[in-house]
Amino acid sequence: MTKQTELTAILASWDERDKTILAILCDLDESTASTNEISEQIRWMYNSRARHRIKRGFKRVTRQSSGKDMPCPSYEALLAGAAKKLGIQKHCTTIDEHERYIPQAVIVAALAKMNPAQRDRFFTQEFNASPMWEAAGIKSREIGGLRTAASVLALANASGHAIYAGATTALGFATHAVGITLPYAAYTGLSATIAQLIGPPGWLALATYGFFKVTDTDWNKLMPVLLTIIATKHRYEILSRQRTQAASTP
Repeated sequence: MTKQTELTAILASWDERDKTILAILCDLDESTASTNEISEQIRWMYNSRARHRIKRGFKRVTRQSSGKDMPCPSYEALLAGAAKKLGIQKHCTTIDEHERYIPQAVIVAALAKMNPAQRDRFFTQEFNASPMWEAAGIKSREIGGLRTAASVLALANASGHAIYAGATTALGFATHAVGITLPYAAYTGLSATIAQLIGPPGWLALATYGFFKVTDTDWNKLMPVLLTIIATKHRYEILSRQRTQAASTP
């Protein structure tokens, strides 16, 4: 991926609800956090090893003077880092492949940690899928109605919403894995459904802590952030296509 996209460029067009979700995930005050503050917090999470080295006194540098040593990662750098951590980097060459394979890898890892009863609920328990799509502003009759989480993923793929559905599903797993609770109104897609299916926040934390934890980047915190960016980016793309189609319909 030769193209490098600044995070501030991606977040600039987001509405306040979407920025609020990222602010919460970044441990910022959601009522006052700006796009630049969110980007700065992501920079420090991404460069956590350098940050810890600074705290230990090996290198004296302030936040203001550490830009060259700890640059803010581009969107592509976050994707590449997550793919490497998940062990799928050899299979990812394009942005689209990263955005597809990263959520899938998180979902597979989470399902592997679930007990048989929890997995069974994921594959067999039905819920009304219409409200979750409506909350995201997505209009699609084909994927509404009573569905299982697994069937929604399959139908979303057929409807062109695969990355969005996959990323929101993975986000539901990732936030619960590390014990993060978002306001219910902040959940869109399958995130809220996963929260209902898999139990209270933190039940996966012990099992997945070693999966996300690394020495150079705090993926416990960054994985939910990246999944949110992937999901929201694609939700806006879906909405844009819907507006274009509506405008061209006589």
